[in-house]
Amino acid sequence: MFRLRRSRVFLVLAVFAVVALYHFTSFGDLGYGDDTSVEGLKNLASKGPKDSTSTSPTESNVAPDGSTVYKDAVTKEPTAGDILSAASDSDQSHDKQTTSTASALSAKDTDEDPKTTKSEQLSPSSEGQDAEEPIGLKDNTKSKDEPATVPEAPADPVIDTTPEIHGKGRFEIIAADDDDGTQKIHWSQLPEHFPIPTKSLIPLPTGKAKAIPKIQHPKFPNETSEEKIARETKLETIKKTFAFSWDGYRKNAWMQDELSPVSGKYRNPFCGWAATLVDSLDSLWMLGMKAEFEEAVEAVRKLDFTTSIRNDLPLFEVTIRYLGGLVAAYDLSGSKYKILLDKAVELAEVLMGAFDTPNRMPMTYYLWKPTFASQPHRAKTRVVLAEIGSLSMEFTRLAQITKETKYYDAIARITDELEKWQDNTKLPGLWPLKVDASGCKKPESIYVSPMAFSAQKGASFANEQYPQIPSTSDATSSGGQVGNEARKVERSRDVDSDRPTTNNGDGMEKRQVSVDNDPSSESANPKPDCVPQGLNSPPGGGWDDFTIGAMADSVYEYLPKEYMLLGGLEKKYQTMYEMAADATKKHLLFRPMIEDEERRLLVAAQVSTSGRPNRPRDPEIKPQQSHLGCFAGGMFAVGAKIFDRKDDLDVAKRLTDGCVWAYEMTTTGIMPEHFLVVPCVDMEVCPFNKTLWYEKLHPYHLQARPQTPVPQSTLGDDDKESSAQAGGKIGSSSSAAPDPHAMKQAALDKRQLGEIENDKLIQTGKEKDGEELLDRASNTAVDQENDGSKEDDEARQKTAKAANETASSSDTENNPTRTTVEDQAAEPMLPVVEAYTPPPVPSQEQYALGRIRDEKLPKGVTKITASRYILRPEAIESVFIMYRVTGDDYWRTKGWKMFTSIQNYTRAEFGASAISNVMSENPYPVDEMESFWLAETLKYFYLLFSEPDFYSLDDYVLYDFLATFDKRGKM
Repeated sequence: MFRLRRSRVFLVLAVFAVVALYHFTSFGDLGYGDDTSVEGLKNLASKGPKDSTSTSPTESNVAPDGSTVYKDAVTKEPTAGDILSAASDSDQSHDKQTTSTASALSAKDTDEDPKTTKSEQLSPSSEGQDAEEPIGLKDNTKSKDEPATVPEAPADPVIDTTPEIHGKGRFEIIAADDDDGTQKIHWSQLPEHFPIPTKSLIPLPTGKAKAIPKIQHPKFPNETSEEKIARETKLETIKKTFAFSWDGYRKNAWMQDELSPVSGKYRNPFCGWAATLVDSLDSLWMLGMKAEFEEAVEAVRKLDFTTSIRNDLPLFEVTIRYLGGLVAAYDLSGSKYKILLDKAVELAEVLMGAFDTPNRMPMTYYLWKPTFASQPHRAKTRVVLAEIGSLSMEFTRLAQITKETKYYDAIARITDELEKWQDNTKLPGLWPLKVDASGCKKPESIYVSPMAFSAQKGASFANEQYPQIPSTSDATSSGGQVGNEARKVERSRDVDSDRPTTNNGDGMEKRQVSVDNDPSSESANPKPDCVPQGLNSPPGGGWDDFTIGAMADSVYEYLPKEYMLLGGLEKKYQTMYEMAADATKKHLLFRPMIEDEERRLLVAAQVSTSGRPNRPRDPEIKPQQSHLGCFAGGMFAVGAKIFDRKDDLDVAKRLTDGCVWAYEMTTTGIMPEHFLVVPCVDMEVCPFNKTLWYEKLHPYHLQARPQTPVPQSTLGDDDKESSAQAGGKIGSSSSAAPDPHAMKQAALDKRQLGEIENDKLIQTGKEKDGEELLDRASNTAVDQENDGSKEDDEARQKTAKAANETASSSDTENNPTRTTVEDQAAEPMLPVVEAYTPPPVPSQEQYALGRIRDEKLPKGVTKITASRYILRPEAIESVFIMYRVTGDDYWRTKGWKMFTSIQNYTRAEFGASAISNVMSENPYPVDEMESFWLAETLKYFYLLFSEPDFYSLDDYVLYDFLATFDKRGKM
């Protein structure tokens, strides 16, 4: 019988395994593009608006006024030739044999002849030389050594334990050797499924630019000759630091994304398009390293943005590092290097495919290969706010330069949706960290079992008698196919949330369908598969997180800068910024409790809320300070100036000084990635309270757990009487029948607490007899219980009572309870073993001091939640802006201390390395040097000690990179 039951269990498990395998192989691969899996979107696309003027890809190069605009960087006519089958690629070995055409991309540079890249038969044509190595310039006085084109080996990938939600911005891939004979798959221009008619494109605002107030301090103090020499010495030191790291990249990681500065190897965490090289172009120009700049420009010619080592393109990372780097370098160099603009347009054309969705909200992780890109998709239901809302600056500037309306239209539609939603979120004025960008609201639905769901899968798309599965989140990628989006169930919170997920009571999460439980039933009035909606909170979650730090920072940062970039002609950016700034001051800003009471700092917290403040602990405030959030000081300073918000300048100072303090409080003098602090109760008066700090270090220490009395209404009459006799404790009545198991355990406990000699209890005969009777009674009761027999209650009570009386008789009789002296002398005397005494519970102060010592916590800090430093720029960016806005030398003094600390602990053999623990006296190098070390961090240090009119904030818009923009209306 047992074998039969066991075989049934194995059979059921096997069925589940087969169903799961079929489920995830049939619809799980996002690269599989069969017709049935996208039928819903195909139907939607066929009903969408179409314009004969926009059916041809080249028609989008016609401006609304009919004039021809920039279109010579990308030729839309495809060449003859077939794209390599997706099945030949190791990442898509299961794909069907697919043929496509690759577009011929040519840069119409009059100074260079286009040539094909090395040994790539179907590679698009591009400008450049056929040489294996990038061309070194003759006038390069820095070094005659040409950069390495094929580094020795990639660095060991860094293990990332962060839970993956919808793809990763940093995702290291070991690229295949170019000479292994494998042909690359290339992106190709494809017709849009959801085109925007040319006449409906949102154009750039036109008209005379408004007068924008000055940002920089009107009159900086004159410096003495000694002060000038000291400042220029610091400036030269910063430039040498930059040159050292650049040289390490040039010699060891040329044309790769990043240098590994400790091992001298390289990494490709993005797309393998030389992220450090492209992202640092504007810095090279600004630091006067013209020879290195021109060498890098020649290397850019060899980049091919139509193919990548990654299957998905992280839209946000690619936009800010690659597209932003190219546009900024083209701007700063006076538009002299046309190849930079050509490559920017080439990349932008690839990225525009991510916006081809029903509501034009982009797929933030765009699967670009033709097999997948040729199918219609929609944006995901759980998108990081910064990844969808931080694309405006780069695409706007590209649209201004090329006069190509579609680039501005792409980001203007996102801005419009953010504007509509801003005052209707759960924390009005701010947007949550996760956004439903699908534009698709699911109708009310009911539960269906997993087996029923599997039974109807596949047929539901081929036959209309089965229900259509609604779109939900897919954790594999940001781009989802219609009909294929229901494979994953949205949780009420992220995977790392401590709030419970919604379930049906037995641990099984509910799958949602839009019709009856019975998969064979047909609804008489089927509900629509998707109800259009704007941006919204992700489905299935009752709580949203709000902050201006990580995952949200650049969305708010870009609002005032986009306003300046558009010459003040688009009022909504000012309105949106002011609403967000007011909400931030009201809900997020708090004062941290530090030892120096006179230093009135500010920090931006993270708030979680359900939008219903009457609920307990709603909102929840997390007093966390993050390095990413340090941009806020500079943002408030710029906003205070251009929007005439005078009070915000004090907020900017206090926010920036909060980040300076975060550098000063650590062992290394470097701010950690993020940490928790004790918030002040009063924003104005906040003396340091050591007792409060200790309580926050261990808030549950020595808290009494009150005995909750059982409500009398839940007790029966007998229980109430027993409870009254025993002082209110259930089960303490002497008339109740004792539990044999408890009796035996009580006897054991009594024996363990007695006098022990050689692990034997010295007992009298009566004690031994009583114990034997007690053991016999309890064992008999256990055996009877195991056999399932039912003995008369009275007999069991008599036996237990007799055992109890016998066991306790030694305590009631007048005779001695121990053996006589003569009996003891007959046995050897052994030393007495003392009973175990537990150590004392540490006091609140002892526990707090232990944590402070072990974790090296500064005063006021309760936990270092991430102790690493990855060469981030946000703090020094705000310090630089505060100096230019106030003219106060305080910021230069603090900035130099920050620079020297970073230099002392991050310098490696080939560059600067991220470190693992800023609280350690000897922090371990992580062997990573992200591109923003050269592109931003060192650039801001250099600007801080430059002349105040060097790239003045009154003439240039500063955002992740510098874009040329004259606020008097000249671009």
